[in-house]
Amino acid sequence: WGPGPSPFNIVLSHSGSDFAVCGMHFKLGLYEHQSAGALEGLIAALVNNPKLASGGAEGIDNINIVAYEPAFGIIGDPAKKDPKTRQSADHSMAFIVSRILVKAIKEGKVPSSMDAAWKELMLSPYDYGKEALYDAETRAMMQ
Repeated sequence: WGPGPSPFNIVLSHSGSDFAVCGMHFKLGLYEHQSAGALEGLIAALVNNPKLASGGAEGIDNINIVAYEPAFGIIGDPAKKDPKTRQSADHSMAFIVSRILVKAIKEGKVPSSMDAAWKELMLSPYDYGKEALYDAETRAMMQ
């Protein structure tokens, strides 16, 4: 311990079993953290039912996501179905889920493990760029 290269002095803890850092969670990609459960469900559905990706969007009648109230208010409100910026897109459950699903459909296949599927399908900065924000397939899936 002791002085280090930090620009400020902060002591998290020096003993015990519940350090502040140990109680935190970290996102695996670029998405609003309230959508993590829906993304886990979507990726599990794709891994367990690979025909969802290979069958194309025509094979999907609807998507129903149930969320608790704070999540709905932050990212689920129907007004969030028309994101125009990266910031509004990463706070839109409809955009995040649709974009991942469209990526899987365009690929036509999904890795057979959850870890590999998360890595392959996770949204990148490109998925929030202007071309992606107005992608016709993603917009259609959002409805």
